[in-house]
Amino acid sequence: MSTTAPRSTASQEDHAPEGRAHEDHAHEERAPEDRLWTVEEHLEDILSTVRPLEPIELQLLDAQGCVLVEDVTVPVSLPPFDNSSMDGYAVRVADVTGASEQYPAVLDVVGDVAAGQQPGLRVGAGQAARIMTGAPLP
Repeated sequence: MSTTAPRSTASQEDHAPEGRAHEDHAHEERAPEDRLWTVEEHLEDILSTVRPLEPIELQLLDAQGCVLVEDVTVPVSLPPFDNSSMDGYAVRVADVTGASEQYPAVLDVVGDVAAGQQPGLRVGAGQAARIMTGAPLP
């Protein structure tokens, strides 16, 4: 048994050179159901059929890919101190304001601050401290 596709039923008019096809029908108006929709109309049509799902409770490991129904809040900040978001140097703004490649700020490095270390190092005028990611800010 062989399968064949039906022959094309396209008319000569469908293959006319650009600008010539359907010239006789250019003056006709489309019926309302045949008109082209705007992007806004499509969006309104789609959004009118979408409804939020009812909330469900899941164990944390089963909730991957889900969206929270409400915000989760905690009563305390974690960590309970301001910390560094990357490795670098802790400096005072007053000491580096106006610094550039041409006019660098020259500071004395007075120590290192590591993640997990208790806050305590102070950075004074003209000083800097090497600081690691997650370390408490001096």
